[in-house]
Amino acid sequence: MKRRQFITSSAAVLLNASLLSFSSESFAQSVGLLDPVAEIKKLRIPSGTFTGAFLIAPAGRINWYFTNLGILPIIQYLSATDLDLYIRTYLDLYLRRLEANSAIQDINFTTTPTGAFQLILADSDDSYAATTLSVVARYLHASQNWAWWDANKAKLKTMAYRNLTCAVKANGLTSVFQSPRSQTNSIGYLMDNCEVYRGLRDYAALLRERGEAVDANYYDSFANGIVARISASMFDTARSGFMSSDAETRAGTAFYADATCQVFPQAFGLSELSSYYDKAFNYMNRVTPNWQDGRYDDYPWAVLGYVAAKRGASAQAKTQMTRVEKLFTSNRGIVTINELGFYQRSKSLLSGRADI
Repeated sequence: MKRRQFITSSAAVLLNASLLSFSSESFAQSVGLLDPVAEIKKLRIPSGTFTGAFLIAPAGRINWYFTNLGILPIIQYLSATDLDLYIRTYLDLYLRRLEANSAIQDINFTTTPTGAFQLILADSDDSYAATTLSVVARYLHASQNWAWWDANKAKLKTMAYRNLTCAVKANGLTSVFQSPRSQTNSIGYLMDNCEVYRGLRDYAALLRERGEAVDANYYDSFANGIVARISASMFDTARSGFMSSDAETRAGTAFYADATCQVFPQAFGLSELSSYYDKAFNYMNRVTPNWQDGRYDDYPWAVLGYVAAKRGASAQAKTQMTRVEKLFTSNRGIVTINELGFYQRSKSLLSGRADI
């Protein structure tokens, strides 16, 4: 989904240098100047109706999807106490905020995170639910809090069913929205479906681990359908690049979403499509050369640098990390929580660690 249009101007404010929170000691390092774990922690709302949620940036809003992408990579770096404070309380709030149809709405604040707010329709149903399932799986493996799983698994199953499997179209891809919003937009986006694939695989593995093989196989079958459809009809062999959605007939050349979507199968581990990884990455480099210096978009798109790091394209990854660091000082509001998450994944890989 074209998510950038859903970020309000409040998230793109210019901040005074006194509000920046990385230390002078960290600047003495040669790479990875930012500490995303610390920065993401500072975005947590400590009190009020939304205690436990995260702002996407200082003076920003709550976007649950961006938050999921931000907190997922930091789970491995949290202590048991922090796992409970930053992840468990967030997941509890997320599940409480689910509506009757198991979708969720984002939050715009009129004044402060403890003041008046407006509910904003999410820009997708599928990606929100899928990335939440990935966070759940990662949290449970880190915390071993199986009592939490037992208390919440019924609600998680309903969320997965309503937003993912019920949204699967005849071609095997998930629609971005469940009904009735799907009546005006039922497109199957490549980016969303890569995130859905990962969420389904993570969730199925969790179910299988807990002895629920039948349900695990059920959710795995939809992940299988996603990769089958992408392979069968979403790679433009003439241009050697992915189409951004099932509404397209060829690979496009716009930076977003045509070029950016190329890395999502690799970013979200669609291993069945690994034979396309090189072609798709080369396509992005060909149609949007020098993307790493930020010439095509104000936002960093740190997911691109993350995939570059995964592929061993360290120079591109480091160049983009440097740009993120510069934006952090000059325009803090657009280095949103999801960007910090992918920056952390790049930093972890370049440091020789696992990304999540």
